[in-house]
Parts: sequence; C-alpha cells; structure tokens
Amino acid sequence: MMRDWWGPACYDWALAASEARGLAARRRWLVGSASGRVVEIGAGTGLNLRHYRPERVTSLVALEPDAAMGQRLLGRAATLRVPFEWQPVAVEEADLPDGGFDTAVVTLTLCTVADPVAAVAAIWRWLVPGGRLLFIEHVAARGARGLLQRAANPLWSPVAGGCDLHRDTLATLREAGMSVSDCDRFALPAAGPLLAACVAGVAWRPPIGEPDPAMSVLAPWGAAW
Repeated sequence: MMRDWWGPACYDWALAASEARGLAARRRWLVGSASGRVVEIGAGTGLNLRHYRPERVTSLVALEPDAAMGQRLLGRAATLRVPFEWQPVAVEEADLPDGGFDTAVVTLTLCTVADPVAAVAAIWRWLVPGGRLLFIEHVAARGARGLLQRAANPLWSPVAGGCDLHRDTLATLREAGMSVSDCDRFALPAAGPLLAACVAGVAWRPPIGEPDPAMSVLAPWGAAW
C-alpha cells in the first residue's frame, strides 16, 4: 500500500515546479481545445483532467496501465463534468474502435512507450479522418544537450519507467502519416538539462479538417530552446 501511494505522489511532486512555472498553463491551453470524443493516452495521475471543457468534450476515455496512477486519476475524475472511462491498459494493448475519436491527447508519454511507432499508428487508427492529436512531449535536444541525453540514456531509462531521453517524436508522427500543423519547441521549466527539451503542438489525421482558431498560433509561448 505504501508503495502504491508513493509512486504517484512522487510523480506529482517531481512535476510540481514545472507545473507552477508554466506547464499547467500549457496544459490548460492545449487540453482546453480538445473536442468531441476524446482519448487520452498515458493519463497518469490526471493532471490534464481539470483542463477539459465540458461544453466541448462529449466523452473521455483515459488509458493508464499503472494501477496506482489510475487510482489517483479516478480521484481527480470525480469532479469531471464529462462522461469518463479509465482503461488500465497501455496504448499497445488497448482495444478501441477505429475512427472512434475526434481528439487524442498525449502529454509526456511517448518518451516512455515501448514502441512509439506502434503507439502513434494506433492513435492514427483511433482518430476519425480530420481528427487531431494534441501533444506535449519531452523530446531529443539539439547540440551538446542531445549528446548528454544519449550518454545518459542507458542509465536513465531503467530507473525512469523506460523513458527514452532522445526520441524524435515529431519524425515519428510524420512517418505515421500525421500532419503536424502547429509546433512549438520549448524548455520545460525546472526540468534540468536532460528533460528540458519539449515540443507542443497539433497533429492531424489527414485529410486535415477545419483548423481550430484557438490552436492556430503557438508563437505566444516564447522562444524555442
């Protein structure tokens, strides 16, 4: 029981400084644009839940394989004013209908999945044509930081839930056939040199639908790292 409580609490604690210094605002801006039938991949402890807008979202399915994380997720979902379902499975194991969702959401998850190519392919199938993937992801850095990530990866990944420090997530999205319409590279506040490199944006399953004005410009979020 102690271990079940400790893991999710440490996860929230580790992100607390970043949330306070801008990550929560990015979540609100991104997740707040989700609409229709939504699937969230790697929902964790539910840090995104308070940002879904009930006037826009008709239903939400959350995938989170870790049972302890899921219990905290359910606690936060208690006040959610959207029909909600938690599925305790990883993206690779989920059995969801093809074309069953208008929006997919993934935040700080694709760096940890065992097979990012298969994960993005599943998301592509689950989205309707013209559906959107909203993402905030930790990604490979450039230059000296990228070299540091590569060097640290063999030691970091086994103790960080399989997190791969040096994934090119944008390339994975595009290779799966997603069209990335908006993208902002930024430094995750209070994350340190290994985890700071992040990207936020919108990817579409073609044919691209009508762009959402709320998601058309990412420039206000500052300079790229």
